Amino acid sequence: MLAVGCTLLLALLAAPAVALVLGSCRALEVADGTVTSLPGATVTLICPGKEAAGNVTIHWEFSGSQNRTWTARGSTLVLRAVQISDTGDYSCFLDDHLVGTVPLLVDVPPEEPKISCFRKNPLVNAICEWRPSSTPSPTTKAVLFAKKINTTNGKSDFWVPCQYSQQLKSFSCQVEILEGDKVYHIVSLCVANSVGSKSSPNVAFQSLKMVQPDPPANLVVSAIPGRPRWLKVSWQDPESWDPSYYFLKFELRYRPVWSKTFTVWLLQAAQHQCVIHDALRGVNHVIQIRGKEEFDLGQWSEWSPEVTGTPWIEPRTTPAGITWSPTQVSVEDYDNHEDQYRSSTEATSVVAPVRESSSVSLPTFLVAGGSLAFGLLLCAFIILRLRKKWKSQAMKESKTTSPPPPPYSLGPLKPAFLLLPLLTPSRSRDSSGSDHTVSHSCLGVRDAQSPYDNGNRDYLFPR
Repeated sequence: MLAVGCTLLLALLAAPAVALVLGSCRALEVADGTVTSLPGATVTLICPGKEAAGNVTIHWEFSGSQNRTWTARGSTLVLRAVQISDTGDYSCFLDDHLVGTVPLLVDVPPEEPKISCFRKNPLVNAICEWRPSSTPSPTTKAVLFAKKINTTNGKSDFWVPCQYSQQLKSFSCQVEILEGDKVYHIVSLCVANSVGSKSSPNVAFQSLKMVQPDPPANLVVSAIPGRPRWLKVSWQDPESWDPSYYFLKFELRYRPVWSKTFTVWLLQAAQHQCVIHDALRGVNHVIQIRGKEEFDLGQWSEWSPEVTGTPWIEPRTTPAGITWSPTQVSVEDYDNHEDQYRSSTEATSVVAPVRESSSVSLPTFLVAGGSLAFGLLLCAFIILRLRKKWKSQAMKESKTTSPPPPPYSLGPLKPAFLLLPLLTPSRSRDSSGSDHTVSHSCLGVRDAQSPYDNGNRDYLFPR
């Protein structure tokens, strides 16, 4: 059905006589006896009933925007280079008696109109409007000729009057369309006055596809404290959109003020706020948004007016502890591919003068010296601890490595004499009252109790 409708629409638009089918656009009719003229022309007015009186004196009065009078010989009055302000009634008098009145209408032919049609909501009628480049004359009228094409019910012709708005400076016409109606329309605007008429080219549209909402309203961009790369964006539906049955989806775009390339986000339907997470630090950004019916009925709205915003900037403190905020922040540039950025910081502050110190403060020096001394003491302690541990471990290993006694007896030994030093230290008796005696368990083994019996092991690993 859609293909058939498009075929019919193209066929009608291609037909050479479509304008005649839509309606005949002619100049407006004027009242009998009215004289019409274009600006700058010469106009001759004739007093009614006095055409033959050539030598009589006729007195003329103009009752238009300004009162003027003329006295002429004969029944004619010649006006040269008339203007639109000369439009009005001209009365002729003979011997102070009114003989008749001649209406004069000076007008400019209308411009060729160019109309645009739109629907701001699927629940409202279509609107076709035209904005002339100059203010039309008061006698200019406009009418919209329309043809409705329906693949099931055929086609029907109708026309609707158009009103001129002094405030909007445009002619506006409404085409009634029912909710959910999918018919095609062909329309043409006829503009006419008393001196001419012009008709616009034909415009065709489909009832649902022509839906185009107004731009979203009340766009607000704000910084988020503690987030130097975030921007919060919020907005509202336009007043002309009814969200009771149809929702809008939105498209957001943003860029740094010095960039010409936008980043574009497609948002969900009925979403009226979002957070930008990749804004540049300290850089002013330009944000815009537009809307469209959630099921892609119609067209995107125009982009909303530009709104600027800067992410949160962290306050900085001076050596004296005074908090200040920069008035100029970092400016990040990008290369030809816009994928690498450079940043530099330019900032000014309003702070009281602070005396500068040329040397390190005493607390800082004491803290640094104490830390160094503590580190040295800790290292010395660790070294001594490790040395003592290694020494005790070596002594234990020496005791475990001494040769064990033989598992068998070597037999009776021959008596041997033991050489003792001349000075033998006195020995004390033990608790049991018995003396210590020198004895050997095997050859070559010295008594460990003798203070004069020392070996290499005793020098290397003293008891």
